[in-house]
Amino acid sequence: MSDTITSETSLPFGKHLAANEKKTRDKAVSSLRRYISNGPELSRLDLLKLWKGLFYCFWMSDKPLIQQDLSEKLGSLVLDMPADNAVPFLDAFWEIHCSEWHGLDRIRLDKYYMLLRRVIFYSFLFLANHDWNDVRVKEYTTMLLNGPLHPTDPKKPDSIRYHIFEVYFEELDKVLELQKEQGEEINLDMELIEEPIRVLATDSVNKVVRKKAKAALADWEEQKNAEEASDNDDDMEED
Repeated sequence: MSDTITSETSLPFGKHLAANEKKTRDKAVSSLRRYISNGPELSRLDLLKLWKGLFYCFWMSDKPLIQQDLSEKLGSLVLDMPADNAVPFLDAFWEIHCSEWHGLDRIRLDKYYMLLRRVIFYSFLFLANHDWNDVRVKEYTTMLLNGPLHPTDPKKPDSIRYHIFEVYFEELDKVLELQKEQGEEINLDMELIEEPIRVLATDSVNKVVRKKAKAALADWEEQKNAEEASDNDDDMEED
């Protein structure tokens, strides 16, 4: 297979992602899921083309339940990617959404915020499924710092940065709770996963970004301390 998708033959569902008919869009997303799960070699251009199509696929979803369902489907696509392609796939997601963000009207913003949240959740779930491997976590956090959380790039929308601060640790906690419920050992280096927010708390050129990043870290630290205290109380009761 060639490194770059260049024709309808190699990407037959491409033009259908932003079709007017929901059935056509749903079929295209299902075809995409099957396609990427087979592990084709996709160039950066391929991935950008895919997310550009998916951006407008989501644009066309116009009812809350449809939007929720599609945000789940699009967010979970990263779980179908071959592991080595997952972070480049996410990188393309963030690049397209950062570049298209200013074209969104206020009516559509909320549903895209929902999509960002689901992508962050499934990104953490992907990392958890790979035992929070330090190399993969570092690749992920570096991608964020080079992308939507870049501390000095004025082209990255601050509203996306703010939303990431708002949901980052919430979605991380959801995944950690899932692992606890399933009795899994959690091998996460917390400093690694916190790094992007810590970098912006000190290095962002925007004072408001620094302030919001510090607030997110403070809230997360408070939550961790509360959970640790609760766990200690439970241990004492068992003794």
